[in-house]
Amino acid sequence: MNNEISSGVQSLHTGAFLDKVYFFFGLAILVSGLGVYFGTSVVMGVIMQMPWLMWVIFGAELLLIFTSRKWSTIHPMNYILFALFALLSGITVVPLIYSFALEFGGYDIIVKALIATTLMFTAGAIIGRTTHRNLSGMRGFLLLGIIGMLIVGIIGIFFPWSNTFEMIYAGFGVLLFSGFVMHDVQKIRSFSEDRYIDGALMLYLDIFNLFISILRLMGALRRN
Repeated sequence: MNNEISSGVQSLHTGAFLDKVYFFFGLAILVSGLGVYFGTSVVMGVIMQMPWLMWVIFGAELLLIFTSRKWSTIHPMNYILFALFALLSGITVVPLIYSFALEFGGYDIIVKALIATTLMFTAGAIIGRTTHRNLSGMRGFLLLGIIGMLIVGIIGIFFPWSNTFEMIYAGFGVLLFSGFVMHDVQKIRSFSEDRYIDGALMLYLDIFNLFISILRLMGALRRN
């Protein structure tokens, strides 16, 4: 009887924690949407006159990511910085969205990428949530994959690659970040109760990078 009561309390605790994670995850997506709108209507004009400003915004975004473990459990700083990070992320993705809209004559490719991202993220989240298999063994491959993508991406800045290689690179990114979704959805269930911002940030980064990879893959496929 005591074991059943303890199990029930644990389930309620886990459910309450996950509710917080997904609430802040959804909130981050909404704030990112505001960032995209703000970036399109205001920031793009400023950035065209001062291109260096985008690097400042991107640097601030990275700083928030790398320091998140220090502020994620400090109230109310965690709410403010988490919302700021989501807003900056929305702004930094505007040039990519704008360039794809110009290249392909409209925002239909963006809408299709958003739909595909939603479906793939949902599928990955369901697998991560329901599987009885321990996915922690994926961690090494995922970390190695992200390091490889970063290195190749930096090389691509100085030595631009072909559209075929872009297709391969983006396709690998789709698989990699789909794997991150499954892994992280399972991983956050082991987090302590006060780390719901960490969990929301992990899922947000997964869906953000998955969207970029899907968008780039769709663009590469259209160019062929």
